[in-house]
Amino acid sequence: MQFFTFTLEKTLLFYKGGEFITDSAWHHRSMRHKGDYELIVCIRGPIYIEVEGQQFTIEKGEAFIVPPFSEFFGYKDSPEGADFYWVHFFSQFKERSFTANVEELASELRNKKSTHHQISLPIHFKLNDDRQVMVLIHQILSTRDEISYIEERDFLCSAMMVRIFKLFLNAYEPNEEQTKINYLKEWIRANISCQLTVQQIADRVHLNPDYLTRLFKKYTGMTTLQYINHLKIEVASLLLVRTELPIKQIADYAYFSDDKTFMRRFKHETGLTPSEYRNSYNRIHLNNPHVDPQIPIPKRIADSIDYIPENGDIPE
Repeated sequence: MQFFTFTLEKTLLFYKGGEFITDSAWHHRSMRHKGDYELIVCIRGPIYIEVEGQQFTIEKGEAFIVPPFSEFFGYKDSPEGADFYWVHFFSQFKERSFTANVEELASELRNKKSTHHQISLPIHFKLNDDRQVMVLIHQILSTRDEISYIEERDFLCSAMMVRIFKLFLNAYEPNEEQTKINYLKEWIRANISCQLTVQQIADRVHLNPDYLTRLFKKYTGMTTLQYINHLKIEVASLLLVRTELPIKQIADYAYFSDDKTFMRRFKHETGLTPSEYRNSYNRIHLNNPHVDPQIPIPKRIADSIDYIPENGDIPE
């Protein structure tokens, strides 16, 4: 499979992004990327894309990276429409593309000790925790910087790619302990509507509850109960930024016993009340087949990268 490197000794440079939505048959128009990468995260598909003669089918919960200097187009209609996030960004380094076996490369990257702050991602892969990534993308697309010399979206974009990289590696973790934790994370996700206890979860894989909590802490940075709460907050965060549901209803849909508990835990986890969170991240660019979000490369990007060819006028 084709892989791309991303060097994070300096931040990635956010260019543009949004959410594309259409409810009718649609295929991606023919385009050519120049110096920018595009990350596509499919919310509703499938999406059929051909890049430089190679055809891909992108399903719900999958990510796709369109490389720079490439011709691509939709080779087939998505019969029931599509919904996806799209984020364009530049690297401040000359990155490379290479072909590798996914499992072998994942094992190599997991054990690699590097001081170059470089990650590698395949062109097409499944996101095992796409809700977390969608919240990060929504934050990037909603941010409007008020301090001219700091571009927060560049840092958020870099953090998003690091998170995606970790999710990619975790999907190929051969460690027996990690395999158990990955299984339990999915089991918890499927049974989150129940009032789960640590004992119930431990019994699922025949482990001592204290040992299970130590494993969760080791592989997630959270205790078992903290992970359950974090998962509920993720559900709530996504509902807050993608729906107009009232707070009380979101508390219910995110599996909290009551809205007061939800608001208290949400504030503790995010530092914001649910309403503050919604108001902070509710402004993103929406586009459809009739709106083409073509914008020139911002001058701050052009000034940082001297090897990007012309891609529209550079505003002063």
